[in-house]
Amino acid sequence: MRKPFITLVLASVLIFLTSIFLRPQELTADKSTFDFGTIREGININVNFTIWNKGSKGAEIREIRTFAACVEARPIAQRSLAPGEKVKMDFVFESLGYGGASVDKNIEIHYDNPRLSPLKLKVKGRVLALEAYQAPIGEMTYNFFVLIDLRPPESFAKEHIIGAVNVPSRMMEQWVSEASKSFSAELIIYLYCEDGTESDRTAKVLREKGYSQFISLVGGLKEWKQQLGTKFLISGKI
Repeated sequence: MRKPFITLVLASVLIFLTSIFLRPQELTADKSTFDFGTIREGININVNFTIWNKGSKGAEIREIRTFAACVEARPIAQRSLAPGEKVKMDFVFESLGYGGASVDKNIEIHYDNPRLSPLKLKVKGRVLALEAYQAPIGEMTYNFFVLIDLRPPESFAKEHIIGAVNVPSRMMEQWVSEASKSFSAELIIYLYCEDGTESDRTAKVLREKGYSQFISLVGGLKEWKQQLGTKFLISGKI
């Protein structure tokens, strides 16, 4: 009866030693926590970890789970890691909406070792609430618009809507050629002239060329004054 028992014990010891010296795939990181300290709401923070496989068998990363405000900056270079191989993971923590909160969130790296997976990494820090005189960039760029006055420079100097940029209609083609690289889906470009005639024509021509950002203010400055008087009007000499 003793021989089978001894054999069983030896087998157990052998399995244990094998598991120590011949570890399966096991992912670890250069740090378990990324602490971004204290920031103001609206600031985005670059978060990075270096992951490597310290096991004796190749590992396959199957899924990366992040909390809503932490997004992958770019896809990781590879998902299969040979023993000893490393890969850098880059994320961006977007603090908008976290004002006044302390952040303590996990990023989970799921891989093909159900016993050890997932590898849990932590992002933490404090986000200060916005002051009454502050606004995040995201608030400004949401439906960002540009206001263009198509009238001659002398008319613009006499009177125009606050914030308008003077691009006389004869120069619009050149302006579009230079600025089009900055156009994006959320950009709106309002055009106005004296009575809406020139802005209608210009917007129509540009949209036919594929520039859907351009919109004409109906009735131009004449209709503006009729509805709003001198509200938001300013002299270009100031």
